[in-house]
Amino acid sequence: MNNVRKVSVHHRTAKGQSIIDESFAAEALIRLVVNGSSLANLLGSPQNAMELAVGHLMTQHGLRPHHIESIVVTERDGAVHVNISTNEEHGLTERTGVVTSSCGACDQSELNELVKGAPVVNNPSLLFELEEVLEMLHAMREQQTGFRLTGGMHAAGLYARDGTSLVVMEDIGRHNAVDKAYGAWYDQTLERPNVLLLSGRCGWDIVAKAAAMDTPIIASFGAASSLAVETARASNMTLITFVKEDKAVIIGPIEGRFHRKH
Repeated sequence: MNNVRKVSVHHRTAKGQSIIDESFAAEALIRLVVNGSSLANLLGSPQNAMELAVGHLMTQHGLRPHHIESIVVTERDGAVHVNISTNEEHGLTERTGVVTSSCGACDQSELNELVKGAPVVNNPSLLFELEEVLEMLHAMREQQTGFRLTGGMHAAGLYARDGTSLVVMEDIGRHNAVDKAYGAWYDQTLERPNVLLLSGRCGWDIVAKAAAMDTPIIASFGAASSLAVETARASNMTLITFVKEDKAVIIGPIEGRFHRKH
């Protein structure tokens, strides 16, 4: 279950045309089954399906690792099947159809619910230097092996505060990458991550996931959407977006997050 597939293609350059093996980001149907009942069908990169399942249960359904007893991942009929057993029933509702990377608000009908529905996050336990967060964003880029091979994968990273605890995961779907990062993070530590890092843009769905996980800071190379900005402000989150070499757009509180420059 690798994230990269080799396909023979026609390759054209100024010198002519040839047939080569090109790397493409793998896209698979990932079925999540909880306590024997179907929960969701996701389209995503097949690698790290276990982390995807754990992260999805946390960010979308409020479960935590101690609720999960076992996870079994199998590949069958071209799909990845993830069977999860939990230690209690949590009233999980099946999402019908296929959940794609643009489907973060599929179950919502009111715009106001999207903004006010996200919880208010707590401040980090220690203040950050803004440059520290930007350094971690660039450090994540160095770990995007799937993107370098295919040009078709997003990355998400989580960071605490000590310069070493950086977890990076990749997926063809933006919110899948975020779920995988949270799933991988809580497989290693119970310490709350303070910063979510994004290789692309920051939409409402990502802010909602970070708020659900009490992550106060999001930093992204891409810009934020207007709904992401509204939701972040309502949730006491700080967005550092549209990061370039010499500038960034900062939205939300700075006090309680970053050391003040005098």
